[in-house]
Amino acid sequence: SAAQKDTDSSGEEIAAANECANLVEHFVKRISPREEPIGNLDELINGKKRRALRAFAGRQKTDGTIHEVFWPRDFSISDKDKKDSEFGERVNLDVKFLERVDNMLWDHEIILLRLNNVVHKKKGAKLLSERIANELNAHVAQVLGHTALLYRPAFNPVLDLDELASKDDGNE
Repeated sequence: SAAQKDTDSSGEEIAAANECANLVEHFVKRISPREEPIGNLDELINGKKRRALRAFAGRQKTDGTIHEVFWPRDFSISDKDKKDSEFGERVNLDVKFLERVDNMLWDHEIILLRLNNVVHKKKGAKLLSERIANELNAHVAQVLGHTALLYRPAFNPVLDLDELASKDDGNE
């Protein structure tokens, strides 16, 4: 019926408008200067803060609230490539994948990258996660097997690493 078609098309328009608004929001964050630049995260995050990030992510994983991004299945990547520990340096970084990771970091600050569809060696996962982190100005807090824990403060940071690190020590 005509009324049903109007409802369907207005629903599609609303979904498209929401997707567009989300895209613009993340783009504005990417190009806007921060009041306080975050600098090089690898220099700012010490072992104590990295441990606190791992503990925080562990609690989120236990609660089922950790956000994960999976490398898309790509049938052009051979098993031989996946087993090559240097493949992480050569594999193409898909723009859509990077966009998805970037958006998740803006929204959640800490995410798990699941890289088992592209590498089978921990060294490959480490190289690839470091490339992704460099592209997105993020920090690799941990690599376990084919999974990397990435952190980047949001535009208005939610996680206070100093506070997390002191709680992790039991100095509340």
